[in-house]
Amino acid sequence: MSDFQESGISFKFSSPQWAVVKYDEHLAHKKVSNALQPTKAVDFLGIHDNRQLFLVEVKNYRGHTHDAETQEVLQAKGDELMRRIAVKVRDTIATATNAARFSTNDEDFFTRINRLLLDGQKKIVIIACIELDVADEKGHKVRMSIWMQKLKQKLSWLHAAKISINPVENISDVLPDTEISFL
Repeated sequence: MSDFQESGISFKFSSPQWAVVKYDEHLAHKKVSNALQPTKAVDFLGIHDNRQLFLVEVKNYRGHTHDAETQEVLQAKGDELMRRIAVKVRDTIATATNAARFSTNDEDFFTRINRLLLDGQKKIVIIACIELDVADEKGHKVRMSIWMQKLKQKLSWLHAAKISINPVENISDVLPDTEISFL
């Protein structure tokens, strides 16, 4: 079992079928980002049941939805937020490929990541866990749907991908064997 905290949210990958790293803090990512700025990364990179690759990005804007900085990211119907997430996915794939070739730690994990990346029969699962202050539930669902379509467009180069945008309460539906809660 692996327990991680990100943006005030607890993630418990509760099954031994999970191999997960907090990738934006992992040495493999830091080696590249220290040499080439800016290089971004998703929060979690994981393999479930040796068959499914997951890239998970967490954005918790609860209590900050109306801050000027957050408003800037969320404007234009989420274009900037989806661009930032797509860049993190792109850079994560590039740096994980490097880690399989040159990692001094977790070499087996990154080798398995690369096998899944190269397997055209396997879908890569991209999950954006986005929390907002919500007053209008219907409007929120519409916004999430629009954002998911934008993210799919930005990641259209990544064939055989399953892309999902969900709040914490729905994330367990797409992230198996995981307990997620607010801290």
